[in-house]
Parts: sequence; structure tokens; C-alpha cells
Amino acid sequence: MADAGKPMPEKAPRSHGRARGRRTGLKTLEETLRKRSHEFTPAERAIAAYLRENFSSIPFETGASIATSAGVSEMSVIRFIRSLGFANLRELKDRLRASYPEEEQIVDDVLDRFQVRHDDVDHLRTSLELELCAVLKAYELVATDRWQKIVDLLTRRRFIHVAGFQATKGTALDFANRLKYARSGVRFAEGSAGTYSEVLESDPKESCLVLVDTVAYARRAPLLARKAKEMGLPVVIVTDRFSHWAYEFTDLVLEGYTHVKTFWDSTASLNVILNLLINSVAARLGAKAEDRFRLLGEFGDYFQEFERVRRPNGNGRNRPHRQQR
Repeated sequence: MADAGKPMPEKAPRSHGRARGRRTGLKTLEETLRKRSHEFTPAERAIAAYLRENFSSIPFETGASIATSAGVSEMSVIRFIRSLGFANLRELKDRLRASYPEEEQIVDDVLDRFQVRHDDVDHLRTSLELELCAVLKAYELVATDRWQKIVDLLTRRRFIHVAGFQATKGTALDFANRLKYARSGVRFAEGSAGTYSEVLESDPKESCLVLVDTVAYARRAPLLARKAKEMGLPVVIVTDRFSHWAYEFTDLVLEGYTHVKTFWDSTASLNVILNLLINSVAARLGAKAEDRFRLLGEFGDYFQEFERVRRPNGNGRNRPHRQQR
């Protein structure tokens, strides 16, 4: 605690304040996990590893989501948190939130404005926290080896087939349409003939298949994935954390967190994953992607499909952006 007679220091810039808060707010917990690591059971080591790697997102998780990610039971998570000296998960989350106050303030501000017309704010707080956590998890995938292997496929293969079913068909179609602006040879597989011959007749050495599906009991996605695997066609599957069927057909699986406290599960994390894939492909292709973007823009201008507007890009410069009429 600071001496009462000393003036309070000026507030540090955002990045410095966050770093300092992390050092002071998490130091004890980090040291405890490190010093006691030799005492932990296999399940406890898995939980501890997950906590260390995800301190910033734990405040937005539930006991069930932590258990699923760590591969243990929810009760194991609760017992482990209590063994660290916390009464419950909420107390741990409060401790971690203290290290990241700005994110907590953002959540509070959003819910304060919403409360004017709705009463179920606590319910939506949990949903918002889960949604924010899902987005963080999606961004974390970019740093994985699996991500780089997928980007290699999406940049080097001559043809990219994209398929989606039921509720995710629109998400898959949007991905295919936008990926076309970064590279050629992208095709959305409608399967209108009932055979998916446009996918299965392609050369496995020149093509790959991207499947978007979140329903564990879906019929066509596993059938198409199985046949593609039998034919040696590389398969990438973008799905949710509960569709474990995907690993039967490929190791190139990107899982999003879709479970939130709303009427329908949220596909926000899947859209983030797919958008980041497009960004990674465009970055890998560099000037080729820029040329491709200009070419399709010219096609759109010819057919008078878009209006030109200006918006700042990530570097602060204006870049042409087209929106559909």
C-alpha cells in the first residue's frame, strides 16, 4: 500500500498500466502455480497449464468451459481452484479482472446502457463474457502450427472447395465469396446434383476442401469429409468445440466457442476464424492478393454491383471499399 503522505503517481499509459497490473495482480498466483507444480496430479497439471496460458480470458469463462478446454471434469476444476485458496471460481475471476480493469469497464458500460430497456442483464453479462472469450480464443489460433499448415494449403492449392450445411451454409458461402478477393480458384460446393462431384472429381494434389459445420449429428458433412479423406483430398474443418467428429477425418480442425446464453448458439467466433484465415492468406500472397482484389473490383464496377466508399485501413490510410448496392 502506498504511503499516505506521498502524492499519487500520474496514471500510466494504457499499455504500461496493464503490464503493471498484471505484475502485481497475478504475481502471487503465478508463483503458486509454479512452486506447487511438482505436487499436482495429471488433471491438476492440465488445469494449471490452461490457467497460465489463458489468464486474460479466464474472467470470461465458466467452470464448464475451462474443464472442456483442459480435458478434465468441472468438479476437478472447482476442487483445484479451492486448493489454491479461492472460495470459488468467481473469486478467482475477480482477482484476474483486477489485472485487466479496462475490459471489465467495457462490459459494464455496455450492460448499463442495455439495462434501460431489459431486465435480464445478469443473463446477458454471462453471454457477453463468453462471446468475448470466444473471440479471444479465435485470435489465439493464429499462433498455432495447425493454422500455418492450413494457410499453406489455402495459398498453394490451385482449387479451394468450400462447403457448409444447414445453419452454417451462409457462413461458408460468405467465406468463399470473400476469399475469392484474395486468390482465384475458390468455389462454393452447392452439391445441387446430390453427388458433390465438383469436389470429389478434383485432383487431390491440386485441391483441398474447407468444411464449415457446427452440428455434431449433421449427416452430409461427415459423409463428404469421409469420402474426401478416402480420395486423398486434404480437408480443413471449421467447427465448434463440441463437434469432435471432425478429428476422425483430419488434424486440420479449427474449433470456435459457440456456446453462449442466448436463444441460439453464437457463430461469431467462427466468422472471426474465417475472417482471420482470409487475412492470413492475403498476407501470405502479398502483392498477388492486392492485384486480385483490384481485378474483382473492376469486374464489380463493370456489372455496377458496388458503390465505392472510403474507409481508413489499418495503417490509417484510406483504401477503396465496395459495398453492395
